[in-house]
Amino acid sequence: MLYLKKFNDQDYLKEFEFFKSIKSENGFENPYFSYTLKRFKNEALKERKNSEKGINLKEGYVPDTYFFLYKDEEIIGLFKFRHYLNDYLKNHSGHVGYIIAPSFRNKGYGKEGLKLLIGYIKRNKLCKEDELYFECFDYNIASINTILANNGYIHHYDNGYVYLRIPLNDNIKISSIPLSEFNKNDEPFLKCENISLKFKNEDKAIICYFHEVIEKLEKENIISFYTKISGENSLYIYQFKDNKNIFIIKGLVGEPLIGGFLHLLINNGLKNILFIGGAGSLISSSVGDLFLVIGAIRDEGFSFFYEPPSRIIYSNKNILKIIEEELKNKNISYKKGLSWSIDAMYQETKERVKRRKEEGAITVEMEQAGLIALTKFFNINYGAILYFGDDLSKEKHEWRNWQKGRVNSRYNLVFLAKEIIEKF
Repeated sequence: MLYLKKFNDQDYLKEFEFFKSIKSENGFENPYFSYTLKRFKNEALKERKNSEKGINLKEGYVPDTYFFLYKDEEIIGLFKFRHYLNDYLKNHSGHVGYIIAPSFRNKGYGKEGLKLLIGYIKRNKLCKEDELYFECFDYNIASINTILANNGYIHHYDNGYVYLRIPLNDNIKISSIPLSEFNKNDEPFLKCENISLKFKNEDKAIICYFHEVIEKLEKENIISFYTKISGENSLYIYQFKDNKNIFIIKGLVGEPLIGGFLHLLINNGLKNILFIGGAGSLISSSVGDLFLVIGAIRDEGFSFFYEPPSRIIYSNKNILKIIEEELKNKNISYKKGLSWSIDAMYQETKERVKRRKEEGAITVEMEQAGLIALTKFFNINYGAILYFGDDLSKEKHEWRNWQKGRVNSRYNLVFLAKEIIEKF
């Protein structure tokens, strides 16, 4: 069991032994390493009490409190907390210094101890600043990672030091990159504009990237043009004539484009969406083989505006079950697994492909992570069926002519999607 305990008279023997067991290192100063037990008992205890109350402070010092980290009955670490910062401390030592006993390092105790300290500071409102400030040597990777693991972020580097901060506002999640600053309750500046299209609860939409199939269906009088949402890249929406609750949307490449329009449509009532399109294959496959997306590796940016940071985001399990049951009932073979969502098609490097395959990805595309996150944000139904197109599973990329000569299979996939989404 891990817990924090303030420097106190009752535990002075354990405290003394801890101070004698560690030396000053990596910027941590041990002021009591050379003390005898008698001097420690007579001077250190009183000094610590005064320092916590701000009494008899040396010039340039501020009130501080020492917290020992206990594992069961043994002291394994120490955290120094300064209650507020002067101008010097803001640009140097910061609020917190800590050390873990050598035999307990590299076991996660620093991370857990800091977490306990942050919780104590928040509960007791001990800090006057909105963030905790830290200073580390830039080579002290263990301490840097400990701070980052507690919602910290790198503020700046300077002359061999790295300066980090941890927000004390629970609604702010920050790291060294802006994409980690997710806050679901943050109010956007740009509001969704009002459009004439209003969806009913029973309405459903298929996002279809087979534009030639949509044109064919329109010529065959199976679907009719419904509306266009104008923009620099306009969104075209069609409607099935035999079921006016099912719409078909011409897919637009990339999460910001299709995702932005879907945000607008969801804001206007759309609650059921099925995605059909092609994707690059990271495994041995044939062009046209179907793939059911169970989740996506988030190697992009859009998804981080809708869901908290994570490496993988997973699809709606209930929708996956519906799709799988329909595919099995129709004896349609398919594969399922993780997709790899990336923003930059020309940066699908060999090393990245290798790493993503090792993580379990079997396709690569540019939409799934973002659309899964978007629909999770609004808690609506979303699923995706892809088919394998070009091949990235070998030493050289093979285009496989996947976008041409596949009209029939793409055409049939639209009708399969229509039957499946009717079950949503």
